[in-house]
Amino acid sequence: MVRMIICVCRGLNTSKVSDAIAAGARSPRAVHSHYQTTINCGKCCETVCGMIREQAGPNVSEGQDMLAAAE
Repeated sequence: MVRMIICVCRGLNTSKVSDAIAAGARSPRAVHSHYQTTINCGKCCETVCGMIREQAGPNVSEGQDMLAAAE
């Protein structure tokens, strides 16, 4: 996988987001919590939700992810 920056504000790249998802993160907030950061501008949330859907499979509710992203 090519590493790309997902969250410019907090310096999270695709590898870090994938690692957080593998560790159980199921929302953008949980991904950030995994690295003891917080969501700043929110532009990463859509991409993080997409990565969660791809990696976590059908057990994750899309509506739940987007709701958690907006909180």
